[in-house]
Amino acid sequence: MVKEPKAESSFDIFASIVKGRCLDCDHQEAFPCESIGCGGCALPCTCKGCNHVRAQGLCFTMHSPVEIRLKYALQTTPIFWISNHGPESISPIDLELIADIINKFLKQSKKPAVLLDGIEHLIFENGSAPVLRFLRDLGEWMVLQNAILILPINPMALEEKELALMERNMKDLEPRPSKILNKL
Repeated sequence: MVKEPKAESSFDIFASIVKGRCLDCDHQEAFPCESIGCGGCALPCTCKGCNHVRAQGLCFTMHSPVEIRLKYALQTTPIFWISNHGPESISPIDLELIADIINKFLKQSKKPAVLLDGIEHLIFENGSAPVLRFLRDLGEWMVLQNAILILPINPMALEEKELALMERNMKDLEPRPSKILNKL
């Protein structure tokens, strides 16, 4: 959990995890490939140059996927728009679909990292009880798959009780990427 008014540090952290260079790789020419199941391209990517397994990411956001791809240079990471409009969009009331996508991603990925931006909007659309159950399930899946969940939260947008219940099951991290990456 990263408490911040806007999910800027959370996206920086996510992009760093997904695009980070393999520290075990001696191939200096390698580029940061974030493709799930990478194996089809012929480019010199770190995940093919050594046996180290790279992190793979999945992103849900309230912002346009095109905007996020351009700002953070995420070329192949799946990005879903939590919206009722536009391409690659998922309705904010469809928690079951979001959960299904995350669950499938966790099962097929190695070192998965998930960014879930817009939890406040999900609570607004669905109510707090269903979203808190959804987050509890996500937390359990993350533990089972040894995955990372990055959850940006604006504390001012939540009720005190909702925030307390979320804090109970998550690490509360400061919105500074270098400090957070050292803790992961």
